[in-house]
Amino acid sequence: MGLLNIASKTAALLATGASLYDIHKLGVRKANIKRESNYADDFIAQNLGSSKLNYPSEKHNAMKNWIMSFQYPLQLSEVWNTISGYVSGAIDGIGHNLATLGFSALSFFAKKDGLKKVGVLGLGISVAWDFIKNSTNLFERTDYLRRK
Repeated sequence: MGLLNIASKTAALLATGASLYDIHKLGVRKANIKRESNYADDFIAQNLGSSKLNYPSEKHNAMKNWIMSFQYPLQLSEVWNTISGYVSGAIDGIGHNLATLGFSALSFFAKKDGLKKVGVLGLGISVAWDFIKNSTNLFERTDYLRRK
C-alpha cells in the first residue's frame, strides 16, 4: 500500500468523520429548536381553546380541564417535531458538507492515483475554503451599522 493510498484514505476518513459530527450536531440543534417552538405553539393553542367556555358549566369546565391535563397529543407532537427537526437539520448539514463528502468519497474509493490526487486536492481546497469562509469575516458583510 503506497503513501498516496494511505494519505488519501486517512484524509477521507478524518474529513468524513468531521462532516458527520457537524451534520449530527446541526440535526440535534434544529431538533431542539423545532421541538421547543412547536411545543410552545401547541401548548398555547390548546390552552386558548380550552380556556373558553361556551356557557358557564361545571361539567364542561371539568371536561376541558381533563383535556388540558391529557398530555399525549403534546408528547406525540413533541416526538414528531424532534424527529422532523433532526432530519431537516441533517439534510441542511449534508448540503453544507456536500463538497467535503464528495471529495472524501472520491479520494477513498478511487482506484487510480490520478483520481486519488484530485480527491485529496479537492478535499484540501474544500476544507480550507470552509475554514476561511466560516472562521473569518473575510466574505461577510460588516457594514451593518454604517449608512449608505
